[in-house]
Amino acid sequence: MKTEKIIWGLIFIFVGTVFMLDNFNVINFYWGSIWRFWPIIFILIGTNMLLSRFANNTTAPIFAASITVLVLTFIAYQGSIPQKDRGWFHYNSGHDRNDENVNWSNASVFSEPYTGSKSATLNIQGSATSYELMDTTSMLFQADVKEATGGYSLEKTILDSVDVLNFRKRDKNGRGFKMDDMESNETRLRLNANPVWDITVEMGAGETNFNLENFKVRQLRFEGGAASFEAKIGSKLPLSDVTVETGVASVEIEVPKESGCRIVVDSGLSSKDFNGFIKQADGTYKTSNYNTAVNKVNINLKGGLSSFEVKKY
Repeated sequence: MKTEKIIWGLIFIFVGTVFMLDNFNVINFYWGSIWRFWPIIFILIGTNMLLSRFANNTTAPIFAASITVLVLTFIAYQGSIPQKDRGWFHYNSGHDRNDENVNWSNASVFSEPYTGSKSATLNIQGSATSYELMDTTSMLFQADVKEATGGYSLEKTILDSVDVLNFRKRDKNGRGFKMDDMESNETRLRLNANPVWDITVEMGAGETNFNLENFKVRQLRFEGGAASFEAKIGSKLPLSDVTVETGVASVEIEVPKESGCRIVVDSGLSSKDFNGFIKQADGTYKTSNYNTAVNKVNINLKGGLSSFEVKKY
């Protein structure tokens, strides 16, 4: 018996069971609590590579199954604990990223002044961190970063009268590895409410929580691996497009109840929770007011083993 079949079989059973129990509210699983443990994947891959040489040995499959069960048990335990309540295996760098009383006075600040532009593009790249966007600013863009100094860069260009901002987390070359890189990264973003925004977020692993009620968002695109993505869409424009492409992720999108919404989903193994939506003959989902609503939100979802939830507020 090939060990890789055992390992992947157990992984699929585990992920499927977690999605099912979470969807039926039997458990609360916090996907954002486990992304920082992604190197465990290498443990499973290494185990498979070593034990595949002993495929004819009856103890090899048993050992592979035991290692996989231990790893999945560890992931299950970590995923059952909200990040703010995690105790052991939690590095404390002197501040708790989830503490509302945390002192942001020593955070690195990145900003770009607002010069009256009517359209703007924001490209965000960076993993092993969390991004939160809640507030407006008189600047075009502002980011407060709790991370080692020099970890991010902000560049602005102008393309066809559109302000293009590239906010990137740089690699660690020249500054060394710090435990803060995996445990205490947090970025609070603010945008100007006047321009029409096109926003793209690319991350391998991390968390994103965007409240976009007060912003004119024409396009929102999220690409992530093992990530948690939450977005609240407003109704400032007649049409907003949201695109999400994920690997293993938890995705939650909120849309205004007065806005018409259409969902196109391409994922065979992901769980879907579209309460208040009507499934169409072509496999898409729509709200009953989609054709008559003044404001519309089109959502495209594509994922591997992900949890997709779209709800109205």
